[in-house]
Amino acid sequence: MEVTPPRRRMGSPDSAVSNQLLDATERVMREEGYAAATSRRIAEEAGLKQQLVYYYFETMDDLLLAAFKRRTSRALERIDEEAASRQPIQTIWESWNSTVDAKLVFEFFALANHHDGVREEVNRFMAAARRKHAEAIARQVDEHGLDLGPFSPEALSFMLFSTALLLGREEAMGLTIGHTDVRKLFDWGIARIG
Repeated sequence: MEVTPPRRRMGSPDSAVSNQLLDATERVMREEGYAAATSRRIAEEAGLKQQLVYYYFETMDDLLLAAFKRRTSRALERIDEEAASRQPIQTIWESWNSTVDAKLVFEFFALANHHDGVREEVNRFMAAARRKHAEAIARQVDEHGLDLGPFSPEALSFMLFSTALLLGREEAMGLTIGHTDVRKLFDWGIARIG
């Protein structure tokens, strides 16, 4: 008869310390990259003992996944608010431009290449976000009798996110050539259909 060892005691996932570790994980990933996100570095950033990382998270993979899930949970709440807007196309564009932490998003995307759980969560989040945004865009198109020409709501949702993300990433690296013109182009187009 095989005996399953008792599961070790874990800290509460919603505790102040757990959130302190998740905040520290985001800061380390944003400033130093996902490869720097070790238990030692995160504990140091959080001002805590390294052992606490493993009291609250069984593995570093669990910590990294929890950090991403917390971000996506918050983002989906914001997306629901955007979708309820009277002019979701403009609201989505403005929100992606003001709320996307492009450096951190790109670090999570890079991590997803090596971490199955993060990759699954990235795909789940992106599909849900795109679906919610496309539904809101379709509603605005129907309610206002808009003509998007060859753009489907899904295509427009993709373009709004991708453009805002790339603009944010380039700006984080100090590259801004053409950004003002791209934003003017999107603002002009959204004003015409909104």
